Amino acid sequence: MIDIDYTFYKDRYFGGIIPDQKALIQPVMKANIYLSQLVHQEIQDANQEDLVKLCLCEVSELIYQDAKNRESHGGKDVQAENSDGYSVTYASENGNSSMGTLGGKVYGTIRKYLSRTGLLYLGVKNCDCKCGYNNL
Repeated sequence: MIDIDYTFYKDRYFGGIIPDQKALIQPVMKANIYLSQLVHQEIQDANQEDLVKLCLCEVSELIYQDAKNRESHGGKDVQAENSDGYSVTYASENGNSSMGTLGGKVYGTIRKYLSRTGLLYLGVKNCDCKCGYNNL
């Protein structure tokens, strides 16, 4: 699990949605769970680590905002809200499930940050050992 502290969130990511370190803990934990489902390679250098941390910050904000929206709407996932005449459309199970709404945003964010790093690569890399079997 990759840890993000509030200083990194504020000073490196320039986040402003999550109010404090205590509120950051659970979204970062959940963001790491999403990330672990997609990252299949080891982080190789500091640049990759920075991208992963920035990605975790943005995913944590998505998770935090989703939780706040659900809290203010009785646990329901809001698909659209109009304050002009005040109407709220909730995500439904047929076609627009609540998990699909948040999950789609999260996976899109992870791909945005990490798609060119090789971390999402699921295939087999060449063997670097001295056994001579590097022609996979």
